[in-house]
Formats: sequence, C-alpha cells, structure tokens
Amino acid sequence: MSGPNPNDSLPPDRGMVTRLRLARLILGLEVLWPSLVWLASLAALFAALALFDLLPLLPGWLHAVILAVFIGVGLFLLRVMLRSKWPDQAAAARRLEQDSGLGHRPFQALGDRPALGDAALWDSHRQRMLDQVRRARLGWPRSDMAVRDPWGVRAGALLLLAVALSGGTHDAFPRLARALDPALVLPGLGPDEVQVWVTPPVYTGAPPQLLRPDQGDKAVLVPAGSAVLAVASGGWGEVSLDVDGVVVPIPPLEDGSRRLETRIQAGTRLAIRHWGRELVAWPLAVVADLSPSIDFTGVPEPAERGRLHMAVNAQDDYGLTRLWVEIRRLGAPVDETPLQVDLPLSAGRSKQVASSSWHDLTAHPWAGMPVLAQPMAEDALGQRGAGEPMALTLPERSFLNPHARALIDQRRLVTENRANAPGAMGIIDWLAVEPARFNNDMAAFLAMRLARHALSAPVFDLAEIQDLLWNAALRIEDGDLAAAEQRLEEARRALERGLDDNADAATLAGLLDQFQTALHRYLNALSERLGTLPTDLEAGAGAAIGADELQGMVQAMRDMAAIGARDGMRQMLRNMAGILDGLQTRVPQAPSAAATQAVRTLRDLAQRQQRLLEQSHRHSQPGTETPPPGAGASRQQDELAKILEGARRQLREGLGQEPLALDDAGQAMAQAAQSLRDDDWAGAAETQARALDTLSQGLRQSLDAMAAGALSMPGGLPRDPLGRPMGQGPGNGDDGATRVPDQAEMRKARAIVDELRRRAGEFTRPQAERDYLQRLLRQF
Repeated sequence: MSGPNPNDSLPPDRGMVTRLRLARLILGLEVLWPSLVWLASLAALFAALALFDLLPLLPGWLHAVILAVFIGVGLFLLRVMLRSKWPDQAAAARRLEQDSGLGHRPFQALGDRPALGDAALWDSHRQRMLDQVRRARLGWPRSDMAVRDPWGVRAGALLLLAVALSGGTHDAFPRLARALDPALVLPGLGPDEVQVWVTPPVYTGAPPQLLRPDQGDKAVLVPAGSAVLAVASGGWGEVSLDVDGVVVPIPPLEDGSRRLETRIQAGTRLAIRHWGRELVAWPLAVVADLSPSIDFTGVPEPAERGRLHMAVNAQDDYGLTRLWVEIRRLGAPVDETPLQVDLPLSAGRSKQVASSSWHDLTAHPWAGMPVLAQPMAEDALGQRGAGEPMALTLPERSFLNPHARALIDQRRLVTENRANAPGAMGIIDWLAVEPARFNNDMAAFLAMRLARHALSAPVFDLAEIQDLLWNAALRIEDGDLAAAEQRLEEARRALERGLDDNADAATLAGLLDQFQTALHRYLNALSERLGTLPTDLEAGAGAAIGADELQGMVQAMRDMAAIGARDGMRQMLRNMAGILDGLQTRVPQAPSAAATQAVRTLRDLAQRQQRLLEQSHRHSQPGTETPPPGAGASRQQDELAKILEGARRQLREGLGQEPLALDDAGQAMAQAAQSLRDDDWAGAAETQARALDTLSQGLRQSLDAMAAGALSMPGGLPRDPLGRPMGQGPGNGDDGATRVPDQAEMRKARAIVDELRRRAGEFTRPQAERDYLQRLLRQF
C-alpha cells in the first residue's frame, strides 16, 4: 500500500479537515522556523550596528565589506528558506497521530482497501480506526533551535538591538541611511576640494568662520539667519548641501567649480554630499536672536525746569539700535496715538545700556495729566521688547507772568474740549488789545492773532493752536531768550542726528556751524536778560557764564570731526547739553508785572501808613487840643488795609507766595482801624507802628524773593581742560562708556590723518596702496 491521502477515506467531518490543515501549517512553520530565526537575528544585529552608528566610523572599504557579508548571509538564508519542502497531507496526518498517541496509524488504515475477507469484519475494523481518528488532537509547535544554536547567538542579537534602541531612536533613520552608505572614495569622481563658510548677520558683529573637516564633534555655533557659502572644485557628478535632510544641489559654474549661497534659520547638522553620499558633516547649534529687554530703574520723576528724568536698563544678545518710552494718557481711547520719547543710545549697538536722560515735555498738551509710561527697546532685527509700564503725572511748566499763564490755561481748555474755543478767543482779544501788557512783543502779538484767527474757523487744526499759544506764552514769559533756546535745541538735535546717521565730514561741518551760530545767539540773549534786571535784583547777579569755554568745546568737536572721533563728539555734545541745562536752570526769571506792581504798591502803602501814624501820634500827645473824632482816620486805615490785600494777591500771582509779615501787617491795620473808631488815638498809634514795621519787613522779603528767582549762574562749573563738567548733574550723560580724547591724543591723531592724506596724494606710490589709503581716509 502506498500512502493514501487521508482525506480520501475520511467521512465528511469539517473539524478533522481543519485539524489536518493546521497540522500541515505547523509542520511548514517548523521547517521554515530556523531560517526565519537566523534571518531575524541577522537583521537585528545589523540594526544594532546601525543604531550604534559604528559602521560610518570604519574605513569605507571595510564598511562595504561588512555590508556585503550581511547581504550575502541574508541571501543565503533566504535561499535555504525558499528551497525548503512544504509538508504534505500524509505528514500532517502522521503529526496528528503522534501528538494524539494513536497506535497502528489509523489515518493510513482508513485509506487501505481489503483484498479479500468478510465485509462485516472490515467495516468493524474501519469503525475502530475512525473512532481513534476522531479522538486525534493537535499539539503545540516544536522547535529545535536550542540544538541548532547552542551558544544563544539569537538572544545576543536581540539584546544588542534592545540596547541600541534605548539610545538611537531619536535619529534612527539617518543612522540607518549612513549604515547602508559606505563612504567609498571613487578616484576622479568626487570633488577635489570642498569649503564651507558661515557668515553671521552683520548686526551680530561676529566674524565669518571656515568649517574644517577636522573640527570634531563639537557643535558649530551659528546665529540664526547666517549666510552659508559652499564651494566645491573638481570631480564629477552631483554635489549637494544637506541641512537636517533638506538637500539643495550646489549648481556648477562656467569654470567647472560649484558654488551655493543660502541662509540657515534652524538645523542641527550640515553635510556635503556627492551623489547622495556624505563626504563631510558638521554638527550645528543654531542660536536664535532673542528679543531685547528693558525696564525703568525707578519711577520717572520731574527734575529742574519741569523736565522729566527717565532712567532705564536695557540689554540684547547682539546689540540695541533704539530705546524709547511710549506715553499714553490714562483713560484715553485705545486708538489714540501714543507719545514716543527717544532715549539716548551710544553708537556701536551696545549689548547692555544704562541710560539716564532728561526730557522737556512741558510743551506737550498732555503736560500736567496722568499718563502711563512704558519703556521700549529694539534690536537690529526689528524685534522689540517692552518693560513694565509705570503711572505718573507729566510735569508742566509754571508760568509766573499772569498773561502767559492765561494763554496756557486757554490752551489746556481748548485741548480738553474744542467747544471752549469762543472763551479762548475772548481772552486772546482782551490780551491783544493792549500790547503793553506783554512789553509790546510783536512776536507774541502775531502768535496770538494767528491763534485767534485759526480758532474762529468752523474746523481748526488743534496742533497749530497749541503751538501758537505755547510760543506766545513763552515770548511773554521769557522774551527773546525762549526763541534762542529753541533754536539752540533744534541745532543740537540736528547735530546729534547727523552723528547717529554717520553723516559725512562736510555735512557735520555744516551742522557744527549751525550749532555754533545758535549757541552764540543764545548766549547773547542770555547776556541781555542778565543786563535788564531791575536795580533791586542786580546785587544777586553772579559772574560771567563762561561763553569762551562753551565756544572752546565747539572747537574741540571740530577737531574730533577732523580725526573721525565721532564717539568723542557725541560725548562732548552731551557734556555741553548738561552745561546748558545748568545754565537754563539758573536763568534769571524777569519779575512778572503783577509782582513788580505789588512792590510799587507796598512802597506807596508804607509811605501812606507812615503819614497816618504821624497823625495818630500827634493827636495822642497829652496837652494838645481836643482831638477830632477818629471816624475819618478809621476810613483811611480801612482803605490802606484793602490796598494791602490787593498787593498780597498780586504777590501770590507773581511769585506764587507772599511774605508772612504782610499777614501780620494786615491784622495790625485792622486793629488800628478799630482803635480809631473807638477814638483811641494812642492805641491806634501803637498798632499803626506795628503795621508799618511788619509792612517794611514784607517789602524786604518780597524783594528778596524776586532776587532769588533772578540770580544768574555763578561763573562756571568746575571743568576739566576740555570744558567737561566735573561731577554729576542733570543731562551730563557721561556714564564712563565713552572716553573723550585729550588734547595730546587729538594732536597725535590729527598728525596721523595728515600723513595719510600726504601719502595718498603721492602719485609715485602704487595704485593699490593709494586706493587703500583713500579707503582709510573715507571716514574723515
């Protein structure tokens, strides 16, 4: 009998057919299992080596050999597996018989055919075999890998893979790609030379750097936005630049070389590839440009002459280009344009700045209003940083002249509500109708008339009205000095902008001329102001202001411009601003008309009180004729008390205060009037004497107060030989960061510049040398 098919002799039993198919599948897997295990172990070993990134460290030829060995062994195992014989149905039946412990091979017996004999006996035999087959059960698959692999190579490969996965999963695909790409150098195909330059953005101030193949594993620090220049020469085939998997081909040039310029914003690895194969690579650390930071060092506070003192600390990783403060009104609409006040910033894009400055915002319509001030900083990339805002009240200027103060009050009312324009026009008309009220100043008169005409329009320009009324008030308060001071400030700011914009030498010379002219006119106006003080105040005037020193500082700036010392010019200009601020804080304030009239009234009042005192004294002497009733003298005393009250009111308007002695004088006059009504001439004489004494004290105190407001600047602040203020003060601005060259250094620098110019003009020198000298002289 020859191995019949068990399926042919089985009755229709779906469960038995299924068990035979499963048995055949298990036998097939047992046949293929050794090959599958060896293939999986080989793959695990290769994956472990790839994730450890060991193969790229080997020489290219050895890497290729190992790769070939893996491929060869894998193909061999695959061939063995494919050539394995799949088990047949008889083998599956025999497996069932073995797993179930069935004797006499019942599956095969069911396929036998009787040669002769009793049919009943044969059917009984078949039934017994069929009963055994139905009890057949399939056991678990069996493996003989323990015999085939006594050393446990398969377990070692899995262990290596587990260790490699713990540390290499973050960049598994690039490591696998490198493991499959041996760095074989094909003579004559790859580029002969590759250079990669990284040039940081100009604002960083960092130098370009050449990436060398032998730099090791240390990451190359690259500012974000850096330019990358890749140059390859020689060879054949495609050469590309790879940054974190972003591959850009390096285009060829006419001379056969290759050149590519691009920028890096992010990335951790830069590589040069030839036909996709990595030639050289560098780890990168791209450093992002951080936003600047800034904060107030204290709450902004008012300083002398109503200026606002603001001090900030700011810093940036590559340097600051602008500092300013944004000021917004509290409770103002969101879309209202804020006031921006620029803060001083030295040239050179300092990384850390401590700025302290004084700003005159008294002319702004928001002066005297509560505001919110927020410091701001900007870097070369345009990134902005904002500090913590602080609430404050903008300082406002105090006008002593009542007419100037009236204009400022109308300016504020019109700013708050345009509907107040008719009232403002009435006040302006009242002031303008008698120019003697403001010393017949035609500039102030014209400004008021222009403002009056503009206000009469149905729709007027509020900013124009504000400027006209402010300028008119300044003219009434300070006269020509205010205009001269404004022109000087404009010239100073123009010169400062020229230095910040790196203007050429000719432009700086013109700006210096304008500044010197404005300074000369300002000093002349200041001299006239000092010379027109009332006689009572001249005793308080000090010595000369030091105009020669100021003009000498301007000449020093000219010398610095000639040698290109722009930082020194900038610092000298700040020093001059500090000195001028000191001058302006001590400018004599001309006594207001109200204060002057009050002093005249007090003098006349003292004379009249003296005569009344003499009358009372005569009537109080014993032995004289019967004195007349005191009712008439009482009325005269009451009239003097009323005149005193008016003079006190004028002093409060003109000086902002009144002497305390005048209050005592008023009380004494009231007591004297009461004594006169009681016909007590002796008591009246006593209180009138006290009134006259306190009235004289009040007059002297009023004159002293006016003189204190009119004292001129003492003869110069302590200065070094260049005119720089020695010591601290508002506006000085010298934080020690910039050093002004002394006279010896400037002479030496000037001599060097002159020598460069002489050599540049010698035509016997080579053209290349003369071009170099001209480039050196370009900034001078």
